[in-house]
Amino acid sequence: MILSNKNNFIGLLIGQLVLIFTMPLLHYISEDAGKLILHSAIIGMILLTIIGNQKDSAWYKLIITLTVLEIIILVIALFLNIFALTYIAISLSLFFLFTSIIVAFKSVFFSTNITLNHLVGASCIYLLLGIIWAILYANLYYLSPDSFSGLSGINNKLHFPELMYYSYVTLTTLGFGDITPITPVAKTLSFMQAIVGQLYLTIMVAGLVGKAINNNKN
Repeated sequence: MILSNKNNFIGLLIGQLVLIFTMPLLHYISEDAGKLILHSAIIGMILLTIIGNQKDSAWYKLIITLTVLEIIILVIALFLNIFALTYIAISLSLFFLFTSIIVAFKSVFFSTNITLNHLVGASCIYLLLGIIWAILYANLYYLSPDSFSGLSGINNKLHFPELMYYSYVTLTTLGFGDITPITPVAKTLSFMQAIVGQLYLTIMVAGLVGKAINNNKN
C-alpha cells in the first residue's frame, strides 16, 4: 500500500495541502459551487487521512461516522439551500481535526525514534492549527459579521478562504493588517492563535532535537 501505519501522516498532509490550495478557487466561482468544493476538499482530506490507519481503532470509527454525517448534511444543504448547514458541516470537521492533533501528538512526541513519518506528523499538527482557527473564525463571522474588517465583497456569505488566509497569517505572526479583528472575541481568538503557534514551534523543535540527541547517545 502507498499509505500504511508507517507513513499514515502523509495522507493527512496531502489532504491538508489540497484543502489549502483549493481555497483561492472559491474567490472566482459562485457560492453554490464554492460550498460544494469546500465540502469536497474537507471530506477528501478526511478520507486521505483514514487510509492506512488501523481499521479497528475507536478514532477510525469516529471519523467514519463524522464523515458520513458531514456528507448527509452537505447533500441536505445543497438541495434545501440552507447556508447554516454549511457551517454546521464544517464545524463537524473540528472533531476530526482535534482528534487528529491528539493522535499525531502522541505518535510524534511519545515515540522513541524519530522517522520521516513523525516529522510529517509534526508538520501536520502545525497546519491543522491553522485550519481549526479558520473554522472558528468562519463560525464567529457567521454569528457576528462585524467581527472582522477588510473582508472582500466576493461571495459575501462564504468568507472561509479569506479567513483561512487570515488564520495562517496570524499563526505565523506575519500580521499584514489587511484583515483585522474588531470585536473582543475575534481579538482574543487571534492573539491566542499566535501564542499557541509560537509555543508549538518551540515545543516541537525542543522535543525533536532532544529525541535526536538521545538517539545519538544510544
